[in-house]
Amino acid sequence: MSEIQETDKAMRVFAVIGGIVSIIETILIMTGTAILPYAGIWGIWVLILSLLVSVLVIGLGIRPIHYTPTFLGILGVGLIVCAVLIGGIIVLLATLIGAIS
Repeated sequence: MSEIQETDKAMRVFAVIGGIVSIIETILIMTGTAILPYAGIWGIWVLILSLLVSVLVIGLGIRPIHYTPTFLGILGVGLIVCAVLIGGIIVLLATLIGAIS
């Protein structure tokens, strides 16, 4: 783990919060009360993928590795594509905070 990313608490907190919000939003999509109108039309595989990406984001928030902001950016865009909008935006904010510091 990089020393800079180890001390960057804001990026880590935003990543964990974004992952938790993504899991909650994915559960809402599974129950049929999605925020976006096109959420859930791609089937169960996309929802499983968004759950896995959310767990990866939480893992990167708890224990960051080298190039964590880059990975968070890729995963945040992936969450937005999977119709998990709010969690994806929070993860992209974590990316921005990690890249700036």
